[in-house]
Amino acid sequence: MADPPTLLVVDDDPLFRELQARALRGKGYNVIQAGGPAEALRLARATPAIDLLLTDFVMPKVNGLELARRFRALHPRSPVLVVSGSLPLLKGKDGELDRFAVLEKSSTFDELLGKVHALLTETSPLPLSTSLPTTITPSSP
Repeated sequence: MADPPTLLVVDDDPLFRELQARALRGKGYNVIQAGGPAEALRLARATPAIDLLLTDFVMPKVNGLELARRFRALHPRSPVLVVSGSLPLLKGKDGELDRFAVLEKSSTFDELLGKVHALLTETSPLPLSTSLPTTITPSSP
C-alpha cells in the first residue's frame, strides 16, 4: 500500500463527491475523483496503485457494483466501499466480492473514515501455494 494510501472516489453528485474527498484528504489520504464509472475506469487504468475504491451505488448507465467488478479486474487486491442511499437495492448482491463493504449515504464522516480505515487495514488471506515443502528441515549452521 502506498503511503499515504490512494483512494478513488466516484460519485455522479459533484457536491457529495467533493465533501467525501475533503474529509478523506483531511485524514491524509491521497484522493483521486471521478464523476462516473467511465472516468473512474480510465483513472484506474492510468493509475498504477489505487488502494481503495469508494463509489456511489446508483449512477447512470453502470451501477457501483458493476464498477467494482470492472475495477477489480484492474486492481484485484484493492478493497471496495459502496456508499448508497439505496441499501435495499444491494441486498444479496454484495456477497460475491471480498474486501467489500457498504455504507449508508446518510452516515457521518466519522463512520465513513472508520470504514475506509478498517478496509485498508484488513488483511486478506493469501492463496496457498502448492510448491511449499511438506516437511520442514532444519537449516545447517
